Amino acid sequence: MSYQTLDSIEVVQVFSPTLVSDALLVTIRSYPSGSVLIRTVPQDIFSSGGTSPILASLSDAVEQILEAGVATAASGTQGIDDSGLLFDAVVFTVTYVPSTPIPGEISATVTIPVDVVTADTQFGSFLTGGSAADQINATYERLAAMATG
Repeated sequence: MSYQTLDSIEVVQVFSPTLVSDALLVTIRSYPSGSVLIRTVPQDIFSSGGTSPILASLSDAVEQILEAGVATAASGTQGIDDSGLLFDAVVFTVTYVPSTPIPGEISATVTIPVDVVTADTQFGSFLTGGSAADQINATYERLAAMATG
């Protein structure tokens, strides 16, 4: 298993003014990084034991991103979209290591919605703002440009 369920709380997931659903906000620990992540899942799917693919897809995607080495840490969070609704996201820490040692660390965070993190981009990315890898690499390049002047 690529994750361990740590906690869940009952919530109401709001999709629009007239569309709501009973859900659970599930907290997991992803392995091997140990990242603590969150994802809202429909309560009926959770009750029937069908959350494994939903939660595993998040854990697996985060672990693949961290294994690439550009992002150095990940943690779950929620944000507010342009419609004023909550969305689940992952905050990745991106660290640039210059070729010559300097005091301190050059790092930044990038917050990426869970649906972007778990999107299948094998046939190309049509995501607004780019794929998770695109956003993380852009942050890394920005850090490298700042560090090298």
